[in-house]
Amino acid sequence: MRIARVETIPLHLPVKTPLVESGGTFAKFDHVIVKLHADDGRVGLGEVEAYPSFERPGVETQEGILAIIRDHLGPALLGESPFDLARIWTRMDRAVDSYLRVKAALDIACYDLMGKKLGVPVIDLLGGRAREDYVVEGVGYGISIGEPQEVAAIAKSAVARGYRQLELKAGERPERDAARLRLVREAIGKDIPIKIDFNGFYDTKTAIRLIRELEGYGVQWIEQPAKPWDLEGLAMIRQAVTALIVVDESVESPHDMMRVARAGAADAVHIKPTIKGGFTTARKIAAIAEAAGIAVVPGTSAPSGVGMAAAQAFIASYPALSGGAHGSPLDILVEDVITEPIPADATTVSPRTGPGLGIALDEAKIAKYRAD
Repeated sequence: MRIARVETIPLHLPVKTPLVESGGTFAKFDHVIVKLHADDGRVGLGEVEAYPSFERPGVETQEGILAIIRDHLGPALLGESPFDLARIWTRMDRAVDSYLRVKAALDIACYDLMGKKLGVPVIDLLGGRAREDYVVEGVGYGISIGEPQEVAAIAKSAVARGYRQLELKAGERPERDAARLRLVREAIGKDIPIKIDFNGFYDTKTAIRLIRELEGYGVQWIEQPAKPWDLEGLAMIRQAVTALIVVDESVESPHDMMRVARAGAADAVHIKPTIKGGFTTARKIAAIAEAAGIAVVPGTSAPSGVGMAAAQAFIASYPALSGGAHGSPLDILVEDVITEPIPADATTVSPRTGPGLGIALDEAKIAKYRAD
């Protein structure tokens, strides 16, 4: 089996409610579906999450992603066997440096092809099933920054619907961030674990002062409390507080993971295979973290069902996870683009069992939301 053609499908995916983070507002998602057509008729699926990442470097526009695949990465895969991933990665890295988010889609599509060829789910190619399901960290992709009373009401409703872990977005003003957590705790009680994601908004001293206040209301994790490049600041924060410090934007590659470990900058790392180089690179990052005694928090950013299927396989195959992961794309998207999406408001998710990623595109939805 050889890769005969690389197809890209740009999408404009509307959301039910915009996601508000410290860096900006996500009002739509312009993802790109990748199809690797093999010479035996099989098709491998992947997805590039192309929303504007306010806090991340790299190509972000749909046009740039389409161009980098068309002109550089796609040609590197033509004629290759998807089983020869080491060779494919060498060719991709020689064609263009970095662009791990785009390479992730191609890597995942290769795994999908391998699974379909062998008739096994991707999870079997990743070492097999370590768990039957996983707990969803709700709601959606984190509860947006908003009025404290409104955030508390959303959190209370989520817990009533069965969520057992919550994520709050933060990074507006310290007093407002503290008020949100205080009212949420009053609304849901003290037993539900909460992670608060700063997305690198605050300076080191402000972050320390705020986290110490938040600890009084009960917070399990603080994600990315300082700028991604400020490993010294992250290490200072980690030493000054008792809450666990998670990094996300600080780790885009195995090299980043090594630097974070050496700096003592994190207790845990948020690993998203859909934007951190696919299964190949995500597993390298996880191995370095494990060797350094740094916990793994699995996840995604905001994919459709294609990227989420990849995350499901990674999460279910990894034996030592900390914290929950995002659930259904339908928690934020108006519609998903696969035929059997995860139901909205799912509080636990199981890995898919079909060959490859175990999904099929809903071609009517693809046509409806196709950008071109």
